[in-house]
Amino acid sequence: MRYFIKDNTLIIEGSFNAISSGLLGGWKRVECIFNHSVDKNFDLEDPIRYIKVLAKKLGINRYFGLLTSVPMDKLSIVRKDEITAFVTAGVKNPNEELRKVGTINIILVIEADLSDGGMVNAVITATEAKSSALLESGFNFTGTNTDAVVVAKTSGKYFEYAGPASELGRKIWFAVKKGVKESLSKW
Repeated sequence: MRYFIKDNTLIIEGSFNAISSGLLGGWKRVECIFNHSVDKNFDLEDPIRYIKVLAKKLGINRYFGLLTSVPMDKLSIVRKDEITAFVTAGVKNPNEELRKVGTINIILVIEADLSDGGMVNAVITATEAKSSALLESGFNFTGTNTDAVVVAKTSGKYFEYAGPASELGRKIWFAVKKGVKESLSKW
């Protein structure tokens, strides 16, 4: 895995089997995952086209892409053994309000192998950890209306499970919770 920031975009390169809840999401093999900061003039009407044009501009082919209003200087990167969590957190649009700015994007890179069920479970664990971080930080909501999660695995040690009680799940919980709190603290 290699990552860097270019043109307001976090770019993570590697060979991943990944699942995404974001626009153009699903489950596929990708060579890149990106999280792009849009400005306040961003056209909300066609975000899918925006992602496709951005990927082409960046020379990215097989990818999952996320959009956020959170500037990349608010990015938090937390590593816990084989887990790396990349988190951008903005909370101006709690999940009970519409059309306000803010997003919590979580990209988890697992440098190990994980069962298909474990991949899905990792999305749940990351979401629960995000909610816990928000509640502990004094917010009365569990996310925003545009949050997204990408979980990407490489190869290595095999894990069957990724729930919070499992070895891998505890690492995911730690990395995501810390990442959300760190990103929020940068505001």
